Amino acid sequence: MFYYIILALYAIILISFVFLYSFIIYHLAKYSLNAKLNKILLPLFILVSTALLFSNILLFFSVDWNSLLPSFFIG
Repeated sequence: MFYYIILALYAIILISFVFLYSFIIYHLAKYSLNAKLNKILLPLFILVSTALLFSNILLFFSVDWNSLLPSFFIG
C-alpha cells in the first residue's frame, strides 16, 4: 500500500522535473545571448540532465521499499 503512495509521489516529482527540464531547454534555446556558446551548452545540459534523471530512476527502483517501510510505521 505504502509502496504505491511513494511511487505516485515519485511520479509527481519526475513529471515536475521533466516539465522544468523542458522549460529550461526552451529558454536556453530561445533567449541565449551568445549563439556560439549555446551550441555547446545546450547539448551539455541535455546530456547531463538526462544522465542525472536516468541515474535517479535507477537508484529509486533499486531501493527495496517493502522492507524499508514497515520499519517506519510501527503499530
